[in-house]
Amino acid sequence: MTKLLNKGVMLRAVALAALGLCSAGVAFGDDTPPSDNPPPGGRHHHDPAWAACKKQADDQKLEPGDARREFMRTCMKSAKSSAAPAT
Repeated sequence: MTKLLNKGVMLRAVALAALGLCSAGVAFGDDTPPSDNPPPGGRHHHDPAWAACKKQADDQKLEPGDARREFMRTCMKSAKSSAAPAT
């Protein structure tokens, strides 16, 4: 009798685990794509202006440090000021 009861408990546990894995697989696929406007203060991975400034700094062979940081800062300021306002 106890073996039959243990098998029933084990079967329920396996079924719940399988159900949990299936729902977790669905949840992993529900990620939303990144927005076009990154949050302020965040990384610039998807900012085309930042990518253009970085390419210019790489082309000028600016080493990491104060000079590169200052170049990036002024480049981003000019890119923001020259951006067309949204209508």
